[in-house]
This record gives sequence, C-alpha cells and structure tokens, in this order.
Amino acid sequence: MTDTAGWRLRGYLWVAAALAALLLIHERAANLLQGQWLVVTAAAIVVVLYALQRLWELPPAVMMCAAIVLTIFSGSWSTMGFPGFPFLPDRIMIVGVLLLLLMRAPGTRRTPPIRITGVHLLLALLTLYAIASAAAVGTLGSKNGIFDLLDRLGVIPFAMLALAPAIFRAQRERNMLLGTLVGLGAYVGMTAIFESLGPHALVFPHYIVTADATLPESRAGGPFTSSVTEGFASFACAVAAVIAFSQWRGTKARACAAAVAVVCLFGCFVTLERGVWIAAAAGALVSALCTPTGRRWLVPGALCCALVISGALALSPALASRTATRAAYRRSVWDRQNQTSAAVRMIEARPLFGFGWDRFEGEGLDYFRQSSSYPMTGYSTAEKPLPLHDIYLSMAVELGLVGALLWLVALLWGVGGAIFAGGPRELRPWKLGLLAIGVFFLVIAFVNPLQQNFTELLLWTWAGVALGPAPGAATLSARTVRSRPTPLLASG
Repeated sequence: MTDTAGWRLRGYLWVAAALAALLLIHERAANLLQGQWLVVTAAAIVVVLYALQRLWELPPAVMMCAAIVLTIFSGSWSTMGFPGFPFLPDRIMIVGVLLLLLMRAPGTRRTPPIRITGVHLLLALLTLYAIASAAAVGTLGSKNGIFDLLDRLGVIPFAMLALAPAIFRAQRERNMLLGTLVGLGAYVGMTAIFESLGPHALVFPHYIVTADATLPESRAGGPFTSSVTEGFASFACAVAAVIAFSQWRGTKARACAAAVAVVCLFGCFVTLERGVWIAAAAGALVSALCTPTGRRWLVPGALCCALVISGALALSPALASRTATRAAYRRSVWDRQNQTSAAVRMIEARPLFGFGWDRFEGEGLDYFRQSSSYPMTGYSTAEKPLPLHDIYLSMAVELGLVGALLWLVALLWGVGGAIFAGGPRELRPWKLGLLAIGVFFLVIAFVNPLQQNFTELLLWTWAGVALGPAPGAATLSARTVRSRPTPLLASG
C-alpha cells in the first residue's frame, strides 16, 4: 500500500503548463488569442489550471468521475463550440488519473497496489494482436483506426480493470462514483424524455436536437447522438440508482434515487431501439433472479414499468405512433440480415486472421448478395458505409476467429471474474449491478456495433470496482476490512 505524503507540483511547473496550453491553442485555434477572445482564453486557462491543481490534491476517484461524465460528450466537443479541440477534455481527465497514480500525487495516499493477473495479460495480448492487425492492413495510422482501437476494442477501458480497484478502493470513493452515476442518470434520462416528448428547449446542449433529426422515428440519442449508447447509459445509471436506493439513508435521498431509476428506465424505452428493450429486460431479469429480494420485486417492478409506459403512450399519441412504427420497422431487420450473410461469407474467405482491423466498411461490399426474400440493404447510408451491427461477427471478420476468441474470452473472464470473485460484502451490490449491465452488453452486442467509448469505459470501470482491491489490502473503511468474502448468490 502507498502511504506517502505525495509529490506536490512546484509553481514553476504550473507556469510551464500555462505556456504549453497557450502554445497548443496558438497551433490549433489561433483565433482564440485575438481580440476579446484573448482575455477569455487567458481567464479560462487560469481557471482550468486552478481546477487541475485542486484535483491534484484530491483522490483520483474525483478526476475519474469527471472523466466518465465528460465522456458522454466525446466526439462532440467541436459541435459544442470548442473549435480545434475534439476528443480532448474527457481523455485529458483519463490521462490525468494515470499521472496522479504514477507520480504519487497527494490524493493517492493509502492507495492499494495495482495487481496484474492473467486476465490483464490476456487483454494486453488482445491489444497487441489488434495493433498488429491494424498495422498489417494500414489502418493503424488512420484516425478511425486509432480511435476504434482506443474505444471500440477498448484499450483505455481495459486499463480501468487494473486501475479501478485502486482508484475506487474504499466505500468513500465508491460512493463518489455512485453519486456521479445517479446524477448522470438524472441528466441522461430527462434529456431523453425532453427529446421525445418535449419541450425541446430544455434539451442541453442544443446539438442534441439537431442530431436527432438524423435518427429515424425521432429516437432519443442523448448527448451521444446514438440511441444504442443512450440506452446503455440510461440502463447503467438506472442500475446505479437502484444500488443508491438500497444504500442511501434518508427519505429524500432514497426518493431521488427511485425517481432517477424510473426516469432512466423510461429513457431506455424512448430510444425506440428494440435491441435496447430486449437487452434491458434481459439484464434486469437475470440480476433480479439472483437474489431473494430481486425475485420478490420482479413481478411488481415489471408491472410498474408496464403502467408507466402504458400511461405515457396513452398521454402522448405521437409517442404511441412512433413506438408502433418502430416496432413494425423492417428496414433495420433487412440491414442486419444482409450484414450477417456478408459477414459469414467474409469469415469463410479469411477465417483465421480476418481482413484486418477496421476493414469491414472497406471490404464488405464485395460480399453482399441479393436475397430472394428481402431487399439488399445494410451496406451504407447516403453519407457513409454502415458498420457491422454485430460486434461478435465484427471481431471475427476483422480479427479472424483467433482474435474474436481472444476478445470473447477476455470479456467473459474480465467481467465474469469480477462478478463471481469473492470480496467484502460492500462489493456485492456492485457485482449484481455488473451482472445486469454485463448481460445488457452481451445482448446488445448481437445487434449493434457499440462503437462509442462511454459503453466500454463504464463497463470495464464497473468491473474493476466490483473486483475490488487486492485481497488483504487495507482501505479507509474499517467495516470493509472486517467483512468476510461474500459470494454473489448468497442468500439475504
């Protein structure tokens, strides 16, 4: 365990950081250093550096929670008015977390050691395999190839499986994450409702409304501009709200958690994504069946959800019409049928090592065939080729059966190992929650590409939290130290 005073940054280092920021702005967005923008930019740099200085003194869990929140806007920073700085704020926070741990910042005192086990080595092997595949086909140097490696495969999230047990080492840090997810759920869920039912003026940031025009049937995409990622985020935050309801004390706090859970589950519904509906039902069912309390509340909870949805459909004919249209929508079914057939042909053509990382969209058209029973759709929209809407097949097509097997084993080992490993009683709600979102992920991966980084980041961070610190490592929670390992399916 690390229990040192921590390394404090000298003043001249913050001055150097300010100069580096000015140089970066000059290179990427010189207009921000002209006219009145010069004063605004200078003030912003001072504020940001002051915030970073405060974060340097705080536990890494604070910065990691901020990174999770900022990740919901990943890829949309330029749309929000940050010209020349796409992708940066959320990733800067993640890099900041790594620096806090590596440089032994004051907030890392009493941090348990980071343990490396077999699953971490397998994830590293999978990463190297994917990098070699991308290098072999020339996609390693492309923007899409790099960010797909970081996000769709999950190089950054993989690291969270090792780091999260140390970052969220005790009940205090886990409560920070829980509160963050409940607050995030309130925002994500209400945004989805305002997108679908109005008023649209309450949707923030406004780029969400603009992006919704590109989603068919007025599906809610939230800040992710993706109905699938919105559905995953809403479900995961609903799970966090249920955990908060069971742990928080005080009538108002519990009522707030319950309200967030209901809002988030309704947010899953208004995505109008059938895969999200099925995945949410599967995740809730499997996790509920694992505990006596969950089994008792399964039928009442299902009836409550049915009443809320029925009431909303009755009160909003427009939502009822869009829901009926979406339920009967056949185009997406044809898309997936055509993509699946093409993917199977590609796997047969190159079974072992595949076509190379991020190559489906470039190579797939040659493997589409006209069916006698449905139209040939699913390769592209008017703007660009579509990704393969099945992550299992996508891995097999691009990385071959060898890479797909590595990925699947690493996923099941990493997430499943965190669920079923022993640990203190305080981790049991997180293990049950991981079971719910893990099942959601496994189901939705059959029908969608899951390319946005929030999904992978939260899944693997949650897995690290559920895994817990190394056995025997002391924490700030005396109760945690005294608790005995509790299996997932224990009664009570």
